[in-house]
Amino acid sequence: MLTGYPLTDTFHAILALGLGMARIFPCLLLTPIFSFSVIKGGLRTAIAVALALFIAPGIKEQIDALEPSMLLLAGLVLKELLIGILLGLLLALPFWLYESVGALFDNQRGALMGGQINPQLGPDVTPLGKLMQQLLILLLVTGLGLSTITQVIWDSYHLWSATQWIPFPGEAGFHVWLTRVGKLFSDMVLYAGPPVALMLLLDFVIGVMSLYSPQLQATALTIPLKCLLGMLFFILYLPLLDHLGHARLYELRDLIPLLSRIVAPAAGGTP
Repeated sequence: MLTGYPLTDTFHAILALGLGMARIFPCLLLTPIFSFSVIKGGLRTAIAVALALFIAPGIKEQIDALEPSMLLLAGLVLKELLIGILLGLLLALPFWLYESVGALFDNQRGALMGGQINPQLGPDVTPLGKLMQQLLILLLVTGLGLSTITQVIWDSYHLWSATQWIPFPGEAGFHVWLTRVGKLFSDMVLYAGPPVALMLLLDFVIGVMSLYSPQLQATALTIPLKCLLGMLFFILYLPLLDHLGHARLYELRDLIPLLSRIVAPAAGGTP
């Protein structure tokens, strides 16, 4: 049987790398800035491995001191996956917000009419929804930088060490999470309100006109008119969305204090 310090050391290094990937991979998968919906195959794993290499040495030291069993390691991997999902959801909220704003506008101007009749026509991603998501990604890359996202992941290990169990979120933690999600939906309606209100006003005006002119093709007139006037208004509204997007991105730097309120930090060292 192959035994000895070098083999054990290598085995612990592999375990540390895998344990690090368990938290990082869900974050990369859920956060749109990493484009894992486009990147396929082994390239996904390569990116996750490259990021996990930064925290693997610290995790390896903890594994050397803990000497965990395989059953304990399986539980730790599951715990890390859950933490990664929580981090990924919190990191993705601003991008989903802006994608939803574009989707609401597309829905009101009639751009999704074909998909509503036949869902097999194409993907659920709307043109303006995808554009707004890419706009927020551009603002992040040119402003705060990609390191804002990765730094949140690294700092999460100060709260929850990879080899330490964490307490289940209590009532206060769930309240903080639900407040965050509720703010997402309220901001979505607030940001999309002006263009959607314009679309509804155009529907009302054309509806009144069709009452006095029965030969008017209201449906044929409404969609192109809403697209033209809606896009003109959207161009004028875009600088405000740009400003609001910067404010939402700066909130990413406060995610670690927010996470400490959702789940109490586990005792123990950091990698």
